[in-house]
Amino acid sequence: MDKIDFNNNAGLSGVSLDDSQGFAVDKTIRAYELYESKRYNDAISLAEGDFQISSTAYGQVLIGNCYKALNNKGKAIEHWKKAIDISPLEHFAYINIANEHYAAGEINEAILNWIIASTIVPENSSVNLNLATAYNKKGFRIKATKYFEKYLFYEQNATSKEYLSIKHTMANLTAKVDFFTKKVEEYKAKHDIKTIAALYLKMIATYANLPNVYANIAEIFFFDKNYEKALEFFRTVYLNYPHTPKIILDVAHLSLILQKPSYAYCYYKRAMKHLVEGTSFYSTAQEKVRVLSYVLRDNELIEQHLQAAREAEADNDYETAVDEYENYIILTESENPELQQLVDKYKIFIHPEPFVVNVLYSQIPELMNHKKLKACIAVCDRILRLADTHSKEAVYAIKCRTDCKRILLAREQFGV
Repeated sequence: MDKIDFNNNAGLSGVSLDDSQGFAVDKTIRAYELYESKRYNDAISLAEGDFQISSTAYGQVLIGNCYKALNNKGKAIEHWKKAIDISPLEHFAYINIANEHYAAGEINEAILNWIIASTIVPENSSVNLNLATAYNKKGFRIKATKYFEKYLFYEQNATSKEYLSIKHTMANLTAKVDFFTKKVEEYKAKHDIKTIAALYLKMIATYANLPNVYANIAEIFFFDKNYEKALEFFRTVYLNYPHTPKIILDVAHLSLILQKPSYAYCYYKRAMKHLVEGTSFYSTAQEKVRVLSYVLRDNELIEQHLQAAREAEADNDYETAVDEYENYIILTESENPELQQLVDKYKIFIHPEPFVVNVLYSQIPELMNHKKLKACIAVCDRILRLADTHSKEAVYAIKCRTDCKRILLAREQFGV
């Protein structure tokens, strides 16, 4: 369990502690000290016997960890779940539950709980490494590579054996990709498409997270009229990476060629949202939607998308789940707020940083108004770790952090 800084304004489990809670904090510190000294039963007795401790999420995590140390995994999970009931943002509880599932061979449940933890603290390097390892074990290579990259980006101990080993491995793989890239340039001059395609396939077999390469392979397969493979790679780009309207139209067109009318309808419908009305591309997509509208009456076909979404969901393939749930919503022509809420949740699963940055950004004014300057600095530091460098949130966080530090320095030096 991560050691908690009781002097931090964030307090236990993100709950702010004020002076009136001093005695409760002292007792919680005492319970934690008993845990640290391996006096687990004494720590349990103190924590469970005191409502001020047991009513907090951190207290329940602490009790659960004590039971875990005593090899009572059932009780441990029971208390970690209580922690989540008290505070759904108690990421330590999700991490612990995930660890137990993984140890028991329940990899899908483990991933789900680590994913939830990552939506609360995306910068937790251990969670990112666990997700990388788990997805790699399931054969989800793009996801695994992305999480390995996030681990290297967020890990602060750049001298650890684990970090250096993973960094070395990733660097070697990148070097191999660079070698293949140079070879591709050589064969482009010779117009040897077949060899270029083989090199591209070697590149993604070496290092999975290469969006431009997937798009290039898709184009080559399309040119070669291998439409099944072209669709596979274009859809890989669509599901896993930022994409242009062209990619959406390519998926729609290939779905139509391969007699997958419901997919074609959905992707042409999506494309219309990104195309300028009145253009030839928009008119073509609109006409395809009209011609394919018969799929809206095929309930059996529509239900297949819902089933595909649920299967992807169960397999921790949240990109596909989002796509198929959205397909179902498009084909049923209904708002379906319950499914839309699920889609929105899985989009956060896939890319939690923007969501967390937005939440943190919204906290700054209140922290500034209440003059909680240290807490504001901590929030700004997190924004700067998670946000794009030139985003409005990052720029504002730099300004607020500078102002807070200036005020704190003035207080310290001049008693202002």
